[in-house]
Amino acid sequence: MALTEDQIERYSRQIVLPIVGGRGQQRLLDSSVLLVGCGGLGCPVALGLAGAGVGRIDLIDDDCVALSNLHRQLAFTEDDIGRTKVSVLAAAMRSRSPAQVLEHAMRAQADNLPDLLKDVDLVIDGSDNFSSRFAVADACVDAGVALISGAVTAQAGQIFAQPAGGQPCYRCLFEREPKHAPSCDADGVLPGATLNVAGMMLQWSLLALMRRPELPWSHLLQGDLVSGVWRSLALNARSDCRCREPAPR
Repeated sequence: MALTEDQIERYSRQIVLPIVGGRGQQRLLDSSVLLVGCGGLGCPVALGLAGAGVGRIDLIDDDCVALSNLHRQLAFTEDDIGRTKVSVLAAAMRSRSPAQVLEHAMRAQADNLPDLLKDVDLVIDGSDNFSSRFAVADACVDAGVALISGAVTAQAGQIFAQPAGGQPCYRCLFEREPKHAPSCDADGVLPGATLNVAGMMLQWSLLALMRRPELPWSHLLQGDLVSGVWRSLALNARSDCRCREPAPR
């Protein structure tokens, strides 16, 4: 299918890139994404996905906008306090993009993720707790769907590209939830930190949707968000991890 004149003009600044071109843009338009978490990471990722032309974007989050969100969750204003994040973020996306945006005002859990993962090309996880991250990663392994997962703790960031085959998976990094898990509430966070990590999550997600070979699947990217130093680690699946087991039928 050829791009329309409107699409060519709208996405012209990325179509001109050799890694995108007309074929890459069409792949974005034809793609479907599930975005978990509409907070400090999810807000910029969602707006970027819509702006880049991703065809369908499902948002899932059970939280409502609070005053303490506004310094880093840039899609929200004081008028949005008390409203569900998915509804506010979806409206912001629709106002600047023709993307199909679906809202799921609920928490991502093992019992609802299988249905949400049907006909999805990629999952992007920007949730802020380990229980959700484990549930999302496990569901992606079972469904054979690729995952880009990101997190920020104070001034440290990490991004992990879990391949569709599920090996290695998030549990190869963290076998179980830490007893004292860090959080933005307790440890704090600057908006520059969330935007930094969200930007790389978005970049990797677009590369994944365009099926670009440059994306380092099975790699963990760790960053010091004060010094700006990042390192990339290639990971292998743990021999005793659940991702080594046959997927349920």
